[in-house]
Amino acid sequence: MSKRLLLIQPIPRDTRLVTKSTRRLYPLGILVLDALTPKDDWDVRIVDEGRERFDVDAVGTDTLTLAGINSWTSQATRAYEIAQTLRARGVPVIMGGPHPSVLPGEALQFSDSVCVGEAESVWPLVLQDIVNGGLKPVYHGGTPALSLVPVLRNPLRDEYSYGSIQTSRGCPYDCHFCSVSAINGATIRYRPIADVLEEFRSIRQKIVFVVDDNFIGSGRSGRERAIELCQGLAGLRKEGVRKYWGTQATQNLGRDSELLKWMYRAGCRLVLFGLESLNENVIKEMNKGINGSADYAANIRNTQRHGIGVIGSFMFGNDSDPPSALEDTVRFIKRTRLATQNLNFSSPLPGTRFFEEMASTGRLRYTSFPEDWEKYNLNQLVVEPKGLSSVELYKKRIWAEAQLNGRINLLRSTMRTLLETRSPSTAAIALAWNLQSGSREEDYRQEIELLRHETKAHPVAGGWRCTVPKWRASGKSRPGNKIR
Repeated sequence: MSKRLLLIQPIPRDTRLVTKSTRRLYPLGILVLDALTPKDDWDVRIVDEGRERFDVDAVGTDTLTLAGINSWTSQATRAYEIAQTLRARGVPVIMGGPHPSVLPGEALQFSDSVCVGEAESVWPLVLQDIVNGGLKPVYHGGTPALSLVPVLRNPLRDEYSYGSIQTSRGCPYDCHFCSVSAINGATIRYRPIADVLEEFRSIRQKIVFVVDDNFIGSGRSGRERAIELCQGLAGLRKEGVRKYWGTQATQNLGRDSELLKWMYRAGCRLVLFGLESLNENVIKEMNKGINGSADYAANIRNTQRHGIGVIGSFMFGNDSDPPSALEDTVRFIKRTRLATQNLNFSSPLPGTRFFEEMASTGRLRYTSFPEDWEKYNLNQLVVEPKGLSSVELYKKRIWAEAQLNGRINLLRSTMRTLLETRSPSTAAIALAWNLQSGSREEDYRQEIELLRHETKAHPVAGGWRCTVPKWRASGKSRPGNKIR
C-alpha cells in the first residue's frame, strides 16, 4: 500500500495580499518536492491555496503519512495555522521555505520538523525517516548542486495561466534587505542547461516567468552561461517551441548589447531591474553596490531599444528618502518610459541585517509574532518612516497610483512601450503585467484609517526579543502553542 504525502502551499489569511499573477503561477517549491518523491511508493496530493483553500476534512488525515508545508514570511501565519490543524489530527508535519529556514526555532513550535535551506539533498532522507519511525527536528539542506533539481513534469502545471522555471540560485551582492544570500548562498549556482531546455520544452504555457534572482549571474562566467542558455532557447523557438518570458536581472544588463540581443531572440520580453531608489545615500544604506553610480536611464533605454521592456522596482520608506521620493520616482518613470513598475514599501524580513537593525532599535511597528508576519508583505508599512509619517507616505502612494495607473495612463504607457521597444509582443505583455498588478488604493485608505484611530504607540521596545526568541536549531517543538 502506497504511503500518502500532502504538500501544501499556503497564501496569507488576508487574500487581498495575493495578486492575480500569484494565483496564476504554479508553486515551484512543492512541485520540486513532488518530483523528488518516488511514485511507486508514495501517493502525492498537492494543495495550492492560490487555487483552493485548504480543507482538513477533504484530505483524509487518517491515512496521511506526512504533510509538507512551504512558506514565505507573509504566508507564515497561515502556514502555522494549517500545521496546527494537521498535527491535532495526528499528521506529522515538516516545514520548509524561506521563512522556516531563517527562523527554524519558531517553525518548530508548530511543526515536527524543519528543512533549513534547499531540500533536494535531504528530501530522500526525510521520506526514509518518516517510514522508519520518525523525523529529525531539523534537516540542513544547505546549497546543493543544482544538477539535483529534477525536471518538472507534473501535469498540474498545465492548469495555470503562466509557466515558471528556475535556472539558478544564490546571489553574491548581500543587500541588507534581502535574505537570498543567507538562504541560497553567496555563490550563484546554475542548473545544467540541458535540464533547463528540457523543462522549458515541457511547459505548455506561452508566457513563462524565469524566477532567477539574477538571470545574468555574476562575472564573465555568468554572462557566458546566460548567452549559452539564450542560444539554446533561441534554438527551441526555431523548433516551434515559441515562448515569451520575463525574468529579473541587475540593471547593469542594460550595458550589454550582445546579451540583450540573445535574450530577445530567446523570447525574453520583460526584465525586472531592482533599482530600489534614485538616491545614492539609500543605495549605500542598502549595501547594493551593483547600483552605485549606475546610469539607470541609459541602461533602461538600451534594454528597451533591444525590444525588452523594463519593470522598474522601487522601495519607499527608507531612512534617507527625501520627502519627495515618490514624486521624484514617478517623474523618473515617465521620463525614462519604463514599461511598468513595482512600487513597494521597505520591509525588513527575518534573516536580513535590515530586520535585525530595526528589531534591535525598537522600530518595528508590528511585533506580535507569528500573527503579524502577514503584514511583512512589501505593501504595508511595518517601520515608521523617518522623513514623513506613515499616513503621509500612504497618501503619496495613492497619488502615485493615480499618476501611473488608470485606463488613460495605461494606454499611454502601452503606446510608449511599443514605440520604445518596437515590439508588439513586449507592449502586450507589459500591459498584461500592469492590469494584473491591480490597484491597492482601497487597501492604503484602510491603512490610513487604522493609523488615525490608533490611540497609543505599538509596544515595540524589546518586543521582538520576547516574541521571536533565538531558538537553537535543535530545539524541541512546542505543540501546545496556538495562533490566536
